[in-house]
Amino acid sequence: MNKLKTLFFAALVMVSLVTNAQPRELSLKDCIEIGLERNLGLRSKAEDVRLADVTRSENRNRLLPMIQAYGNLNDNLHRGTTVSEIVGVPNYSYVQGLQYVAQGGFQLQMPIYDQTIYEGMKIADKMKELSLAQLDKAREDLIVQIAQRYYLAQTTRQQIAFIDDNIHSLETLDTITVAMRENGVILGVDVKRVQINLSNLQVMRENAQSAYEQQLNLLRYVLDMSPVEPFGVEPFKEELELSQDYWGGLSSSLPELRAIDLNLQLQERHRRQVKASYLPTISLVGNVTWTNFNDKFGNYFRSNTAEHMNRWYNNTMIGVQISVPIYDRSIRHNNIRRIDINTDKLRLARESTQNNLETQYQNAIKNVNSCKRNVESCKGNYRLAQDVYDVTAFQYREGVTSMTAVLQDEMNMTNAHTAYVGALYNYLVGRLTLLKLTGNLDSLTK
Repeated sequence: MNKLKTLFFAALVMVSLVTNAQPRELSLKDCIEIGLERNLGLRSKAEDVRLADVTRSENRNRLLPMIQAYGNLNDNLHRGTTVSEIVGVPNYSYVQGLQYVAQGGFQLQMPIYDQTIYEGMKIADKMKELSLAQLDKAREDLIVQIAQRYYLAQTTRQQIAFIDDNIHSLETLDTITVAMRENGVILGVDVKRVQINLSNLQVMRENAQSAYEQQLNLLRYVLDMSPVEPFGVEPFKEELELSQDYWGGLSSSLPELRAIDLNLQLQERHRRQVKASYLPTISLVGNVTWTNFNDKFGNYFRSNTAEHMNRWYNNTMIGVQISVPIYDRSIRHNNIRRIDINTDKLRLARESTQNNLETQYQNAIKNVNSCKRNVESCKGNYRLAQDVYDVTAFQYREGVTSMTAVLQDEMNMTNAHTAYVGALYNYLVGRLTLLKLTGNLDSLTK
């Protein structure tokens, strides 16, 4: 009983530690590294690369000899009859062979020359390259997904911090207005106005906190982290760098383009493989056989049977086998036509994808420039609204202006900050798109 109490107490302590643990703040680099290591979808794509390795090994092993053992026992229910002509005895017939024939041995076959095997090996190599390109595409998509959710959580955290500052300011203002009301300097309605705004801010704070926790859960899911593992995102830097370092042009090695190029190369390899099937194939063949003939099945289990009845006759053969294709009902010809059509479709897809990416790149540059201007404008408006609010709040304490003006300026400052945070998020997402199109996503982990 005491032992159970001890275990129960230890469990409560562990739960308390987990509950009261301070969430650690993860940087974007930390989140990307965790996601690349743990994400289940990315790990599934990595398994496709392993499958491609198995296919490569399988194709290479086709050059190795194939050896198999075999054995059989035949019961000739009706033994074959041979009809021949003997001098003076026309149409003479006699029964050939015994009723039971047992055989066993080994067979060997190894390709010496088969061009389709060599082309198959090259196809397997290209298949692995294609799997790696698809893995890179999945990796980039995951980085973009993580960064988007991380930026969204960052902006929400920034909004929560701003609301906390506003709540602190209004609480101070509430204390001042209550004191002024008690001294008969202001009317009670001013106190109520402050308290209403304070209540609205607290509700706004709760909503923002709930949204922040939901965004962390979405990020946690992408990172494949434990649902009970506490963490948070880092706050924005004081001055976010609005950089133009990644405007070096559309990358020519994007996974989307590489995948199409590799598929084009695969089609060419398939075409060569089909054409190679018109060529002769040469194989080394061998056979080692032991054969036993018997007129009674029971003789196989008797030791006193006549020697010639339990004798095994050996037959060993080795040779070269040549196979020359002559006519295959136009199967190869139709396969080549099908491959040519698929190649033309891939070329069209390649051109369309290139044009689409070029358009995305041009739009991304314009979008980033626009978002950058919006960030700078919204930031200036926010600072101006903050200065106006500070002046109005000071004038109210001096009795120069009304509470309505203070609360109006406080609302204007809140709206200006919300617009600034939204513009900042749009800029970060726009820059993320530009980083992807220019092949610079790895800069997020440096």
